[in-house]
Amino acid sequence: MITYSIIIPHRDIPQLLQRCLDSIPQRPDLEVIVVDDNSNPELVDFSRFPGQDRADTTIVFDKSGLGAGRARNIGLKQAKGKWLLFADADDFFNYCLNNVLDEYADDDSDIIFSRISSIDSVYYVNSNRGDFYNAYFKEYLANKAEGEKKLRYVSGVAWGKLVRREMVTSNNIKFQETKIHEDTKFGYLTGFYANTIAVDFRAIYCLTNRQNSLSRTLTDEKILDRVRVVAEKERFFVDHNIYPAFKYQNREIIDNLILLKREEKKILYDRCMEIFSDFSFPATVIEEMIAQRILEVRAKNKRRVIDAKLDQIKRVFFSPFRHLLFNVFS
Repeated sequence: MITYSIIIPHRDIPQLLQRCLDSIPQRPDLEVIVVDDNSNPELVDFSRFPGQDRADTTIVFDKSGLGAGRARNIGLKQAKGKWLLFADADDFFNYCLNNVLDEYADDDSDIIFSRISSIDSVYYVNSNRGDFYNAYFKEYLANKAEGEKKLRYVSGVAWGKLVRREMVTSNNIKFQETKIHEDTKFGYLTGFYANTIAVDFRAIYCLTNRQNSLSRTLTDEKILDRVRVVAEKERFFVDHNIYPAFKYQNREIIDNLILLKREEKKILYDRCMEIFSDFSFPATVIEEMIAQRILEVRAKNKRRVIDAKLDQIKRVFFSPFRHLLFNVFS
């Protein structure tokens, strides 16, 4: 009987996919579903595709090229397990995953959140990329109600947790087939429909920092997708009395809009504003957030200049040759 289904979208990084697969224990209650998103045959040897040597792994070759959201939705249709886990092909699981799977097979929760670790994908040194996510666990310890709320609604990722498949299918929850943030809606909808959650402070997942990852390369299309995803999320929060609009301001969105204004990309900027308006967020609201963000950045930069000058003064004052300076000016 399959208890766990691990779904991995992949495109053009077979060596990293192999690393991810190698981190998954082979056990009779687990299946792995790899969905290849139209990889380039010049980069991938399909005759030796990772996972072909694993009896527990199903490989689906999707030629649509519609991205990780589409790939994960294909994986959802294939999955048989009671629990769903998701991984990006350039990340991997930590050793404690096996123990976690042993312990939660019969758990009654709808979602089990776990902490994550984070490293540089090439040099294997610690990275701070996962700090934003682990901060929700610290808040959970300090304020359980608010910490749980942020895990359910603000974390906005698919990895780092076990999700009950029946809860997903019964509520018809899917991934958005966008170029970026395709897992945001899946994250807050599963959080919304979950009756009970559990929190485990072990880090079952390792989020890697990779310079050429999809999230690091930004195009006009990705900016528009990002605006749509965030605007829809904020409207959902308001309509369901979860959070007031933009309580947790998405700084990436606002910084993108500021950059568009500076670069005088008026057409793209206006399209972004139209999207917010479509979700009943008028341009005046967004413009106000932009103005506030500019003030924050200016204040931070001013503080850095002042701190730098203070550091310079301290270095002179505490220099072992400061008495020479005093003699010169005396």
